[in-house]
Amino acid sequence: MTSSRQWQPPRLRLFEEAHRRATWLELLYDLVFVVAVAELAAVLAGGNDLGRILTFVGLFVPVWWAWAGYVFYANRFDTDDVSHRLLALPQILAVATMAASVGDIEQRSALFAIAYAVARVLLIVAYARAGRHVPEARPLATRYAAGFAVAVVLWLASLAVEPPARYWFWAAAIVIDLATPLLARRYQGRLPPQTEHLPERFGLFVVIVLGEVVAAVVIGLKGHDVTPGTLLIALAGVAIAMGFWWLYFGHLDESVVLRTRLAGQVWVYSHLPLSLGLVAFGIGIEHTIAHPSSTSWSVGVPTALVLAMIGVQHLCSRDRRAAAIRFGAAVLALATSALPTAAALPLILLYAAAQVAYDLLRPRPEGAA
Repeated sequence: MTSSRQWQPPRLRLFEEAHRRATWLELLYDLVFVVAVAELAAVLAGGNDLGRILTFVGLFVPVWWAWAGYVFYANRFDTDDVSHRLLALPQILAVATMAASVGDIEQRSALFAIAYAVARVLLIVAYARAGRHVPEARPLATRYAAGFAVAVVLWLASLAVEPPARYWFWAAAIVIDLATPLLARRYQGRLPPQTEHLPERFGLFVVIVLGEVVAAVVIGLKGHDVTPGTLLIALAGVAIAMGFWWLYFGHLDESVVLRTRLAGQVWVYSHLPLSLGLVAFGIGIEHTIAHPSSTSWSVGVPTALVLAMIGVQHLCSRDRRAAAIRFGAAVLALATSALPTAAALPLILLYAAAQVAYDLLRPRPEGAA
């Protein structure tokens, strides 16, 4: 690589004709989130009481948003040069620190807040550079940097108080973080996401959380005697996860991010509850292996959430028939939550298999992957 290619200013990648795929740096960036998701799953695996569920959700959101923030910047401005790597690699260290904090968040909440703030400051610097070097991106970059900066101030201000008051600062900051792209919608139309790169990146995160389902099943089997009953639960859990994979990737529509600004943003944001639900499903299977006679709400509720979010994504792609089927299956999955696990899991597996079979038999809508 020549010196001129080692140091480059940010440039727009949206209208390049070259076929784009995830870079090695992006895959390295994803690797730290494999660890972060595993640590988040361990929080939920410790119990299914309301406090742990709220802690899991509250920590999952900023972790996912840290990942999404880098993805959107890279989608528009990634040059993969030295300057870009010097801003991205420290973000990996910050996320690793976040991951190391979630297991004992009561004692390490300050460390988590500082690490998240560092990751966001690095992203703000990246957007400031993009606004300086890419004039047509300046209005969007300026608004992103400003909104994210306000959120960072709240994260740092939270250090002045102790938990649980600290968490209210976090909640306000996350709302501002999530709302910033929505408030900048009018400027996004001039810089639409690159359609082949963005769906691939979100698909890779779905693969990460599906991997956590398999990991949870393995952990569940390792910690308990392998009986015919526990083995059937584990196999059913993995089979249902495969069904989720089929339903998501069988309808992956690259054009959805350009259909309308609203549909594209709904598609993006739906991945947050989708990913959260997939991790929770895996932990639900792990809990079920430990307590086979319990009711199945810890599996049925996440299943319903996953299917509903896939349905929302179908609506974004204007595939109303598939969306209606996913929503119907979500209602059925939710209805099974009060049943014993032995009755619920076969039903959920049946719902998933029936949807896959239907998708194989029906004509595929134009634009579906």
